[in-house]
Amino acid sequence: MQAIEIFSLKSHAGEYQDWPLRTQLLINGLATSSYVPGYRLLHQFKTSADEYLLICDWDCPFEEATEIILLGSQLNVLAVRSLGVPYGSFWLDEVLVLDNVNLKLTFFRDEHWQVTVTSKNLACLHFSSRSWLPALTTRIQLKRL
Repeated sequence: MQAIEIFSLKSHAGEYQDWPLRTQLLINGLATSSYVPGYRLLHQFKTSADEYLLICDWDCPFEEATEIILLGSQLNVLAVRSLGVPYGSFWLDEVLVLDNVNLKLTFFRDEHWQVTVTSKNLACLHFSSRSWLPALTTRIQLKRL
């Protein structure tokens, strides 16, 4: 994976509690038709398959969740995984690229997770931090280290 800096997120106005749960994605400052979960774009990568992996958060340090979003080459959302727990914080400290498909995420310097982007959907029952419905497959695999 290659780190890039072409994306940003549109800013929200008004009170935090009134902000929508998805934010418009900008590319080189221009609006796209894509919306992603989160309010701050922390890291962005281009994969060897010409897809994009974004890491966002909700700009709330006391109950923080981290969102990992896989976008296709046309900026369509292919997969989303969330790291977060109620009344807890997944405040991201560091991201390390391990190879073409793996990242290592460090939270609070002592909690480590490996993110793997697969080439096809694999079985995985999971919930998004912003959805009540479970997903049964995903291309983003998470493993606690």
